[in-house]
Amino acid sequence: MEIAGWAGFALTQIFYAPQIIKIFRNHDVSGLALPSWFILAVALLSSLIYSVSIHNNVFIAGNAAGLTQSLFMISLILKYEKEEVTEAKAG
Repeated sequence: MEIAGWAGFALTQIFYAPQIIKIFRNHDVSGLALPSWFILAVALLSSLIYSVSIHNNVFIAGNAAGLTQSLFMISLILKYEKEEVTEAKAG
């Protein structure tokens, strides 16, 4: 059963890749809701804390990686939202 957990972990990490690639290519975050990513990050942090408390390696890895990627997405949204605002004021 642990293989199913690791497979889920891998697929969850792959889930983030298309969105991150699209943002890097287009610098467009207009369709992303920042509050949703904050909620996801808090949820993953909570799950990570619980996973550490029960010593579950699959969930520790999954939640830590998911939290990292969610925080990365938040940083991209903040960066490119700021650029959009700056461009709108200049243009």
